[in-house]
Amino acid sequence: MITKLSTDQVFKIAQDYKEKYKLSGTIDFTQDRTIKAYNGFDGVKGVAWLVLVSIVPTVYEVDDEYTIIISDEKSEVEYIIDPNGHYCCPHSKGSSGKTDEEFDAIWDGDVDEEEN
Repeated sequence: MITKLSTDQVFKIAQDYKEKYKLSGTIDFTQDRTIKAYNGFDGVKGVAWLVLVSIVPTVYEVDDEYTIIISDEKSEVEYIIDPNGHYCCPHSKGSSGKTDEEFDAIWDGDVDEEEN
């Protein structure tokens, strides 16, 4: 797979994003599974980088990590999958991040496949 970004660049994008939006957690760059590139991911055109961020879960969180999704093509964060599996987008306007229409557009293909 040919990527525009290196793992070092992806780490920096994720780390800068965490700092800018005051997100908790640690990116353990020493683990192979922490930063991986995939040929496409929900709502991302082209190669997508998934960056796992370890957290100490609270009573409201199911998992001990969340995932930052980065577009290789755009060199920017697309969205986050929180510890409960919900999608959020701190950099989008409005308090809830992506609009319902934006999330529906991401998931439309999955819903159609499940219905058939």
